[in-house]
Amino acid sequence: MLLQFSVTNHRSIKEKAVISMKATADKSLKECLISPDGKKELVPVMAIYGANAAGKSNMIQALLLMRDMVCGEYAKPLKGAELPWEPFAFTDDQDERPTDFEIIYYYEGTKYAYGYSFNRDRIISEYLYHWPNGREALVFSRNNDKYEFRESIQEQLTLAGRTSENRLYLTSSNEWNCPQTEKAYLWFQRYLRGLIATGVSNNTTLDAIRKGGDNKNRVLEEMMFADLGICDVVLSGTKEKPTIATVHQLEKADGSKKQYSLLLGQESMGTQRFFSRIGSWIESLEAGAVLVVDEIESSMHPLLTRHLIEMFQDQTINDKHAQLIFTTHDTGLLDLKLLRRDQIWFAEKNEKTMETDIYALTEFSPRKEENIARGYLQGRYGAIPFVGGGI
Repeated sequence: MLLQFSVTNHRSIKEKAVISMKATADKSLKECLISPDGKKELVPVMAIYGANAAGKSNMIQALLLMRDMVCGEYAKPLKGAELPWEPFAFTDDQDERPTDFEIIYYYEGTKYAYGYSFNRDRIISEYLYHWPNGREALVFSRNNDKYEFRESIQEQLTLAGRTSENRLYLTSSNEWNCPQTEKAYLWFQRYLRGLIATGVSNNTTLDAIRKGGDNKNRVLEEMMFADLGICDVVLSGTKEKPTIATVHQLEKADGSKKQYSLLLGQESMGTQRFFSRIGSWIESLEAGAVLVVDEIESSMHPLLTRHLIEMFQDQTINDKHAQLIFTTHDTGLLDLKLLRRDQIWFAEKNEKTMETDIYALTEFSPRKEENIARGYLQGRYGAIPFVGGGI
């Protein structure tokens, strides 16, 4: 489970920006809260609002970039290769300030805090702490080429010597099966997932359909619940180039029923988008993962979007305590019957400095009966576009 993420000096984010999944004292919708240890309460869903180019997508992109540097496409850079460094551009000291990432999360009931700083050429600092018995303990720290360890010091110094200056020790140590860092690494690999609006992939949904049985039935149940008129999905072709056909059942005037097929590409964009996402939704819920989604409402009807959010809010469905973080423009979701006040966040860009500020609705102490959507559109919470001096 994710507790907190922060980033400094990345894209439009100049100063430290923090998002937190920690629940406040808000007593509304307490039945949706989840707990990593039976004590601390976290929210299962976070919505981030903001105008176009305000920086809300940069916040979640930073979270997914952190994952990709640990166990994704940037985890194994060649020696001397440049790192994916994108510092805040509108400053005179652009080439001097590193980018900082820090994340606090729970894995198998243990709390971890992991962070690192980097520039174009190297990892400048890196650290990992955990709380195995409720007390903070250092796992490792790194400042340029100087390392500090608490356990298996000589063995880990050997692994540190094999870690190039542009690689994370958390990553390289796990290639050598280091038990001290294994669990912290596995959380990134198993439980942090992303869906970005610029790319639509059906792979996770198709995998569930190919497995058949309960996996396929769960996908079909959601497709039918969404009232898309689809009763089955048939695959042909190869795994690399599948042909996807949706099956619709129609009732004739005489009461008889007949099935007709359409290629998925002939369905509406909303149906295609729902199909592409539902596999990841189900998989994340069943794994207890953190799912990060950019533009959750893209091409979908508001009721479908709401249903996907409700799946994470409903603890009878979300019994593995998965979490959802998403960006959106859909003011229909600014509903205190759907989301708590501590689940609604905003991103606003300063027009003078071009810096992004990230803040929570709770900073405004809205009343329980307040119309949040109306207040947002009226500019009460900021984070809205201005066109000719108005909305």
